[in-house]
Amino acid sequence: MGRKIRVGVIGCGQIAQIEHLPYLQESLDFELYALCDLSREVVETLGEIYGICPGRRYTDMDEMLKDEQLEAVVICTKDHYEPGVKAARAGKHMLIEKPLAYNLEQADEMIREAKKNQVILMVGYMKRYDPGYEYFRETVQNLKGISLVRVHDFGGSFDFTNSIFNIHRGNDIPQEVIEKGQKEIQQAIAKQMGKEREHLGEAYSLMLGLSTHDTILMRHAFGEPKVLFADVYQDTFITSVLDYGTFRCVFESGLVMDRRSWDEKLWVYAPQKNVSLHFPWPYLKNHPTVVKINENEGNTMVNADKTVVNNYEESYRNEWKHFYDCIVNKKEPLTSGEDARKDIQLAYDMMLKVEI
Repeated sequence: MGRKIRVGVIGCGQIAQIEHLPYLQESLDFELYALCDLSREVVETLGEIYGICPGRRYTDMDEMLKDEQLEAVVICTKDHYEPGVKAARAGKHMLIEKPLAYNLEQADEMIREAKKNQVILMVGYMKRYDPGYEYFRETVQNLKGISLVRVHDFGGSFDFTNSIFNIHRGNDIPQEVIEKGQKEIQQAIAKQMGKEREHLGEAYSLMLGLSTHDTILMRHAFGEPKVLFADVYQDTFITSVLDYGTFRCVFESGLVMDRRSWDEKLWVYAPQKNVSLHFPWPYLKNHPTVVKINENEGNTMVNADKTVVNNYEESYRNEWKHFYDCIVNKKEPLTSGEDARKDIQLAYDMMLKVEI
């Protein structure tokens, strides 16, 4: 075991509290060193829970980044652009929750600053580090004659999160600060969409916030597609057809907030076998992502279904292990800034194919 890397958390909301803080606390590779959030109430509460000394509990990100002992940050704010640029300029390695940014111009600046300051920029696509996905990816890449891929992601309500986890929230953030942050995100989206496609901003935002989890998995399994068709209906539901040369991919995504259901799957159809990947609700820790296979037995026409559980490793923990490896060994992350930019580009390309 090497020296622990000192990490600060920027943005101490739901994803930080459910996933990142617990794994950092137990990690043999990282020291949970500092906390930063706009809410003093949240910072103080979590500081007590995780034993962070009072001098390293911040509501001002700039002050935290001045600490020369701080080596890396995980950015869990709603908008990652400003924290990402500032952290890079301060020489801190970055694990940034997805999406990397809300437009391509922002993404390019974040990537540029990370390179200029020689820091790791890794984007938190935890599903890329899921052992179930790795099994699925290796299996489908060995298939010949794929005819169709289907990507299906309809997330459901998170209203029962509070009954499973203790989420600490503060009521001390001024309303004007909240509204300023929301406006900056809307402006960034509008800048990418342009006047002509401004009405597609909500669908584009959903693509970045939900569906990029799936586009990166699709791209890492099959490569970069060309968008043939896309449609947006009921404001946020998206259907698209993607060209992979010898086969097509049907992509469909949306949110169904009226039900506690998580419906996220990838299917691959080929002559030898059909292979599908089934994701659980994302906050169920150590719940396996299941691979299902339909194939004939040997050279017979006896048809069989097989269910595969690769293992029970937690993808968020694997993500942190990979981040450590990248920092220590100066490796390019599997989910680098440049790679995450491709998901933003693909989301935008889909919006460009929508008839207006």
